[in-house]
Amino acid sequence: MGVKGLIRRWGVFAGCLAVVACASCTSAPAPRTPEPSVLTTPEIKVADVGGYKLAYECAGSGSPTVLLEAGYTASGIDTYGETILPEIAKHTRVCTYDRAGDGLSDARPASVHPVTGGTQAKELHAMLAAAGVAPPYVVVGHSYGGMVVREFARLYPDAVTGMVLLDASSEPEIPVYARLHAGAWNDGTVQPGPNQRLDMHATVRELLRSPSLGDTPLIVVTAGILQDKWLSTVPVLASRAQTRLAGLSSDSIHVLDRGEGHFIPANDPGTVIRAALAVAAASRSGGALPSCTSVFGSDTGSQCLRPGQVAKLRVGA
Repeated sequence: MGVKGLIRRWGVFAGCLAVVACASCTSAPAPRTPEPSVLTTPEIKVADVGGYKLAYECAGSGSPTVLLEAGYTASGIDTYGETILPEIAKHTRVCTYDRAGDGLSDARPASVHPVTGGTQAKELHAMLAAAGVAPPYVVVGHSYGGMVVREFARLYPDAVTGMVLLDASSEPEIPVYARLHAGAWNDGTVQPGPNQRLDMHATVRELLRSPSLGDTPLIVVTAGILQDKWLSTVPVLASRAQTRLAGLSSDSIHVLDRGEGHFIPANDPGTVIRAALAVAAASRSGGALPSCTSVFGSDTGSQCLRPGQVAKLRVGA
């Protein structure tokens, strides 16, 4: 990890200490201000979304703006900021952020309840407005973040002109977790608790209200190695769920990342960059996506799938 990565992680650690100290004083955590060194870093800023602050990072110029959404309990700044964001910034405007309760962002107050993917999509929208980041947007979501960006597209359809889903979670998988007693979804690492608890059944109901993306350019990247211990019990369902996501748009590419597991942003950033830039280019031109092979080239680690094709996933750690 480079110096920049160490600075990021020190910022997260220092923020965690500040929250622990505050939590002993009051039942409702006060908005936390990141350390001055973080606030004065040119790339990382904070935006007020209604009495609590979300940390975000933007770079580059041009349209559309690519929004990078991290996975469950993950910091977007830590996930994308060191490798993927700088590369995309060479071509267009790009932003990422930490959801409430994660990374450098404040925990959400008790008044925000219940919490769903739609709640988090509205927080993202408020952050973008406060930061002055205007649409159009290409949204990129990894894992649980895929549900958040789909909710964002449902709530703000005129603002979203493209989407990338990276081994994204989706509606058919949620009953599996419930049936196997996987436990509550608590999207918060800085200060986990009731105000970070996700109502996943309500989130599923939200997504089912508008399942289609029309002809919005969409790339779905599916991990060839199924690492989730719960979904590993139902590999065919997990694979079909990914195929279903690719069918949400009439202009889509579905690619199997055969050599990598679930954590695609960390393990295969090049695939994320290629997918995001291809969707951004289609959004900018107003045309359709190019062929899968032209996007991913001769990369032997990627297998382009036919429309409706269900890939065989390898179960592994």
